[in-house]
Amino acid sequence: MRGRPALARYPLTGRRRAGPGEEAAVRHGGQGRWMGPGGAALLPPALVAAAAVLIAGCAQAPSGALTPRGRPAVAQVRYPAGGSLPPAGSRSRARAYAEALLSRLVLPPGAREIRPRGVPQMLPQPEIASGGTHRADVHQLFSLRQPMPAVQNFLKARVPAGMRLFSYSLSPAADPGPPTPGGRTADPGSGTGESVSFQPRSLPGGIYFAELSTAVVPGANGGSLLRADAAVIWYPRRSAADHVDAARFRAVRISAALLNPRAHTVTRTFTSGAVIGRLARLLNGLPAAPYQPPSCPIIVATFRFTFVPAALAAPRVVVTPTGCLTVQVAVDGVDQRLLWGGDQLISVAMRLLGLKSLV
Repeated sequence: MRGRPALARYPLTGRRRAGPGEEAAVRHGGQGRWMGPGGAALLPPALVAAAAVLIAGCAQAPSGALTPRGRPAVAQVRYPAGGSLPPAGSRSRARAYAEALLSRLVLPPGAREIRPRGVPQMLPQPEIASGGTHRADVHQLFSLRQPMPAVQNFLKARVPAGMRLFSYSLSPAADPGPPTPGGRTADPGSGTGESVSFQPRSLPGGIYFAELSTAVVPGANGGSLLRADAAVIWYPRRSAADHVDAARFRAVRISAALLNPRAHTVTRTFTSGAVIGRLARLLNGLPAAPYQPPSCPIIVATFRFTFVPAALAAPRVVVTPTGCLTVQVAVDGVDQRLLWGGDQLISVAMRLLGLKSLV
């Protein structure tokens, strides 16, 4: 996608440690466009705009089964296939980006990296959103001479360049375990830990989510131990088989199986080339799902888009958005990789079907 900077713009510049009297880290602009605030994906503005004008030029046919014919009903209307596939990430690019984020962390004066044989039990990995197999993680451990509260205040006051403060907390820590490599754990019975996390103000193409998180626990001689983790979730590559060429379809049938106020189904068929083309471009612009959400809200409606081909031998494409942000695409009955953006398709379906609410 044009306008997205390459990952090379974010070199590993080396970790900065604040000098005496330094007030704050330098902040600068971001690295492209963020796909989703708070872990929720958003579509590019151009795609959202396309969805907003889907109503224009709608030609509705009576509901009912449509069989493929040898000649397209809208043969005079030709639409592009929808452009190239959305940008995808990779494990190597995600790891390089995670290392770049980790290098931006500003640590208190005198911070010293440690490399124990194992991570101390009292310093577990911070809780960061899960990304399944499409996630890259890097981390470092540090020994600090400042006490835990001072470290947390220092981190909150020095937001890494290009990032924003996401969260901070004081929470119970895990079992302190054996003495750390730097000496005996200071006040092992305190059972407290602190955390500060940051997120990029914007994300490069192919990246769904990124976070830089720190966990701080009491250390030796009144100091503290800090674990810094950078996690990046990337969009996998889409299958070319689920790319919809609007010119190959003569109709799209949209149905909604609703539970409220009683169980019933609403179905409408659209033969307008404008509607078919815009729906195809919207679908083709969705990225592959970076992960399967572990839980979903209560689903009170099921939507389905069926693209009816113009040629008898051509495969049908059935698109089923879920209530969990994902979209299942089946080409000639074969499921493809899940896509991301089910909420957008559901919103479009509701407008085209004239549904104001699902409750």
